[in-house]
Amino acid sequence: MTTVYIDESGHSGDMINSGNAYDFKGQPFFALAGIALEDGHDWEDRINELRSRYRIPAGELKSKSLTVKSRFSAEVIHGLLDQRAPLFIEVVDKRFFICASITSFQLLPVCLGYTESVKFHFIKNMVADFLFFHASERVLDTFVAACLTPGDRTLRASFAVLREMATDQGYTGSVVQIAEGIAHMVQEAEAEYGAQLDNGGEAWSWFLPSPDLNRHAKQVWMLPNLTSFTSIYARMNRYYSRRLAGIRLVHDQQLELESILRRGKMTVESLSHSVDLPYTPQSDYRFEEDASIEFAHSHEAIGLQLADIVAGTVMRYFRDMDAGIPVSSELRGAMMRLIDEGDERRGYGLNQVVATANVRHAE
Repeated sequence: MTTVYIDESGHSGDMINSGNAYDFKGQPFFALAGIALEDGHDWEDRINELRSRYRIPAGELKSKSLTVKSRFSAEVIHGLLDQRAPLFIEVVDKRFFICASITSFQLLPVCLGYTESVKFHFIKNMVADFLFFHASERVLDTFVAACLTPGDRTLRASFAVLREMATDQGYTGSVVQIAEGIAHMVQEAEAEYGAQLDNGGEAWSWFLPSPDLNRHAKQVWMLPNLTSFTSIYARMNRYYSRRLAGIRLVHDQQLELESILRRGKMTVESLSHSVDLPYTPQSDYRFEEDASIEFAHSHEAIGLQLADIVAGTVMRYFRDMDAGIPVSSELRGAMMRLIDEGDERRGYGLNQVVATANVRHAE
């Protein structure tokens, strides 16, 4: 049997919990790693050998305690790649994630009837990129306020600051055309909102992400955990050619989010009946079979500890590179190999949910 072990790094709650000036409390990136291991694997022995070589004491392996042992983490990544263990890793720039949400829900909302395609995917990325580099904190603040207190007033305020941003006279070069396009998108979205108002009901809900409820019945918005998890599941669906029966997902225990992740899994499985599936070249959202899912403590499975090491290493690499902090040559080499050996056509490797200009490429 194949088991895909999943763990995260860089968690700081939902995107409403953004810290001061969108610093995300020092965790600007989130990473989720899924590592597939076959029954009978020998990773316990491999890790014990590495422990001995790098003088790492017995006990549960945690990525955050291995920050000064970058060569150990690099060897773990090289070992997984050497064994061709199926790897499904997501890294998310949290600010870009908010910008992508503004794009999907307010500028190019589904209620406008756009057809999923390569061209539409490109336009959405271009708009999210523009927001990432040009949207002020006020734009993000107003969108977040609309999520927290959804209604006519807050949605109109969000549209207003988007329009103000798009009509700023300070843009030059090719950016001018993108800004003009966004101004037109705001106009179209506002017109559609007016039409939805005429139909009655809570029309603003078409232009805002729906919150989820955690186990305390508290609302949470735009969870990178959920979107990364569903993306990994859809990438698995592509990698295993829709043959998921008999595959087991074991996610690190997340008491706050277990019910949300279970519902998310069921939701993406139901997309198989949709005609207009999202365009995602690295994944397949048309499910024919379902994998099982369970939650466990990381000390109970070496696979979860491996996933924790990989997720933490990826998160810190992107965080440090973005901040201009030096990265060891060993770790850089492992990350370059991880990026280079990824195969989007199969769903294998590292998926970067970051601005296009910030995508890391193998050197």
